[in-house]
Amino acid sequence: MKQKKKLFWGCVLSLIALLLLLIGNKADAQNISISTNMGQWLCFGTANIEAGFPVERHFSLHAKGVYNPFTFGEEANSKYYKRVGVALGTRYWPWFVNSGWFMEGDLAWTKYSFGGIFTEKSYEGDAYGAVLGGGYALMLGKGFNLEMGLGAFAGVKSFTKYSCVKCGKVEGKGTKFALAPADVLLRVRFLF
Repeated sequence: MKQKKKLFWGCVLSLIALLLLLIGNKADAQNISISTNMGQWLCFGTANIEAGFPVERHFSLHAKGVYNPFTFGEEANSKYYKRVGVALGTRYWPWFVNSGWFMEGDLAWTKYSFGGIFTEKSYEGDAYGAVLGGGYALMLGKGFNLEMGLGAFAGVKSFTKYSCVKCGKVEGKGTKFALAPADVLLRVRFLF
């Protein structure tokens, strides 16, 4: 497991180095963007932010993070979907950056803990892999976009399964391949 994590972080650091080399003098301050995904805010109040910048007419790079420390409900009936995660990736824009259709790919890592949502059981662990998705960016005004789209995660997740939210009785542990929906995008983007 440690070798997989080292490999993952080695890939992330290599991607960052490659992205910095690609950027060179092409990025300029008027093309930097900051966004938040309203779809994630609706998922138990998950705070999220993304920063992006173009590297040429059809490609942009982005880095994003998510954070949710909240628990809802009374002790006996508490529900939570806690997580912290980061992703680095690129987007391809057939027309030009931050306008029209796009396809995206990310390398992502998330530490998660959730329980009491659909059953009394709870789960915690790490997930790392790739997110592939796409969507459409609607220009609403100068410096303001609304992006809509979908994404899917494919990767490895380690987990511990508990009998209930508070009891701490372990039912199982493991690591397995995961394929799951990753994003429902309703992203508000500000361009500078």
